[in-house]
Amino acid sequence: MIRRILCSLLVAMICLQASAQDKKFKFDFYGFVRVDLYTDSYKGLDIAHEDFYVVPYYTGNDSNGDDINRQQSANITAFASRAGVRIAGPEVLNAKTSAVMEVDFGGITKEEPNLLRIRLAFFDMHWDKVRLRVGQDWHPYWADGIFPTVGSFNTGVPFQAFSRAPLVRGDFYFGNFSFGGAMVYENQFTSKVMDDGSYASQNHAQRNGVMPTFDLFASYKLNNWTMGVGAEAKRIKPRMTTEGTDGTYKSSDYLMSYSASALLRYKKDMLSMTARAFYGQNMTHLTMLGGYAVSSRNEQTGAEDYTNFNTMTSYVNIVYGKKWQVGCFGGYGKNFGTSDEVYNDGGSMVTAGLLPNVMSHWRTSAHVALNVANMRFALEYEYTQANYGEGEIDFSNGLYADTHKTANNRVMLSATYNF
Repeated sequence: MIRRILCSLLVAMICLQASAQDKKFKFDFYGFVRVDLYTDSYKGLDIAHEDFYVVPYYTGNDSNGDDINRQQSANITAFASRAGVRIAGPEVLNAKTSAVMEVDFGGITKEEPNLLRIRLAFFDMHWDKVRLRVGQDWHPYWADGIFPTVGSFNTGVPFQAFSRAPLVRGDFYFGNFSFGGAMVYENQFTSKVMDDGSYASQNHAQRNGVMPTFDLFASYKLNNWTMGVGAEAKRIKPRMTTEGTDGTYKSSDYLMSYSASALLRYKKDMLSMTARAFYGQNMTHLTMLGGYAVSSRNEQTGAEDYTNFNTMTSYVNIVYGKKWQVGCFGGYGKNFGTSDEVYNDGGSMVTAGLLPNVMSHWRTSAHVALNVANMRFALEYEYTQANYGEGEIDFSNGLYADTHKTANNRVMLSATYNF
């Protein structure tokens, strides 16, 4: 099936290229084949068969007190390979037009990990000082391609925001200064719901929240320095229905969440240094840990109010070299608890998100890479630790009295053929 899809895609590309001259289109095909060999000492979140390692995933201890997921594993995969085409077209409404279409094998990463999917699909209209982008692109927190350079496929996640989504984005350019805004809807990277009904499609929490996520951002470039800031507001509807002692009722409760980011980068010759920080609420759509909790519940109707977990992540990334390249990465994240008191559900909390019970997490890694012609070979060691909440819960802020340490040691070797 995959071969037939790829053949059809190649035929379509060839046909487009053949007719490009008549339609005044230019096509630039690109991509890479990447093969990763890796070994881990602790099972992680099962994203891309753990090729995309986020944090150690704690599931509890066995009857002997041994941590079940402290398990050595290894794999080899070409999962990260991808292909794309950049298209330059004729002017429309006095604007230069272009488009990008990119695919990979991310699929539904657990159920169908080798399924061909769209990564990027957008078009640009570019005037002198204004650019309009419409389609599926990187989330604005990706900062136009300023992200950590590491050996692993995870690009620094969960300390770096990682999300692609359908959006309408406008950028305005004034010399070294630029600013803009975007309206974003979630697609594959989504906010989590509390419903488990058959209608609970992947992104329905934001769809039922109706309004798009709103993003604002600005950046300034001076000599070898780049500085940037961003902010976001989103609304979701955690449930379609609630259930209480009097029956089942349609829910009318929503949750607003806010976040902000700051970026500083220095790049000159063969040296690149990047520092970034994120602070916000319920940032699971950005592949960041956290989420939200029920803050109150009406026992008769089941109607609920919700409160966000407030989290922070930051990282520093230093890379030096061109043919031979060395780099290091350090990231830290902390859960500061909820904004409001959490509902006590018989001694436990009712939460949704991406591991909101992680109290803190951090990572350090170092890699060496050889870049020869169109090929890249990289060797990396990565250590990731996550501290899971245990014991008594403080219902005033959703934090735990104690933590359970989990840690993963990863060694990864990758080879990439760029075209």
